[in-house]
Amino acid sequence: MSRAKWGGRIPHVAAQADGAERWVIEGQVRTGSALAATGALSKDRGSEPQTWSEVPKSAYDPQARLTAMDSDGIDCSVLYPSAAGGSGEVIGAIKDLELQIECARTYNDWIIDVWAASSTRFVPQAILPAGSIEAAVAEARRAVGSGHKGVIMPAQPSQINPAAPHLYKPDWDPLWTTIQELDVPVCFHAGSAPSVMFEISPAYDAAGARAFDNVRQSAGSAALINGMVLSGILYRFPKLWPVFPGSAIDYVPFALEALDHQWERQRLAENEGLTQRPSEIFHRQCYVTTWREKVGLRNRNYVGPDRILWQSEFPRSTSTYPESERMIENNFAEVPAQERELILWRNAARLYKLSI
Repeated sequence: MSRAKWGGRIPHVAAQADGAERWVIEGQVRTGSALAATGALSKDRGSEPQTWSEVPKSAYDPQARLTAMDSDGIDCSVLYPSAAGGSGEVIGAIKDLELQIECARTYNDWIIDVWAASSTRFVPQAILPAGSIEAAVAEARRAVGSGHKGVIMPAQPSQINPAAPHLYKPDWDPLWTTIQELDVPVCFHAGSAPSVMFEISPAYDAAGARAFDNVRQSAGSAALINGMVLSGILYRFPKLWPVFPGSAIDYVPFALEALDHQWERQRLAENEGLTQRPSEIFHRQCYVTTWREKVGLRNRNYVGPDRILWQSEFPRSTSTYPESERMIENNFAEVPAQERELILWRNAARLYKLSI
């Protein structure tokens, strides 16, 4: 990015008065308990880096990441942003639309030029500027044309940027039309929409607050699934493939049961034109992820083995790294071999069009 044009508004890491370093975006210091979420790479998983020199290289360097993947038995990694927000919501909140678009384009080009170019084992996904539907459409086309295999959206763009309509309004239909035509998944990472998550009690200490934050993020994805179905988006766009990473599948059977019950009791087919049962729409189009819970018969039956993607959550503290293989053996002990293959890699290979 042009320093002559943007100066200190370019996202960068800067030292603070207490000696810690934090990201500064559009001149605003990003508050939080750490510079980067890399707890899985710390001896103490509750410890996060406070300066850039403490950030492990495998968090930001492709070759170091490949080494970490090899040690953990991971073949491919679908890439999500970190400093930009898990769903790009930090970039999407930038008030200056021109700067927001430039930051999104720069991030997307960096992922292709540095990560995707270093290995086909990395699956690149583009973040979209949330402050303009027209800009989001243009960037989706440009990014997928350059090699991105998916796009990432904040779950509630109107809450991070006043210029954006609510995600469920028909204003966004041009973007859904574009993504459907491009035939790539659209991903809403858990934790990008605080409004659908439980509040963290001020009575928690720092460790308790971090632990509860991980719980509430996954639970929040159930609300996002409900919203995508009940808004009518998936009825209007039957070839849109939403992915809810960080969702955890134990929440999904309850969400689907509740959706179907309300659909039936409120006569949504008759009154709202939602002619298919919500669970049928989910099973046709949606994907959720698992990494920490046992993949039992109930959640496989309700979610469907062809709708589940395995994730490692690397390098966050909740990641299965460096024991992914052991945790898979434990969590998939009751899963038949064919279904295990679907969840661990075949579904992702199909969704992202990977040649494996």
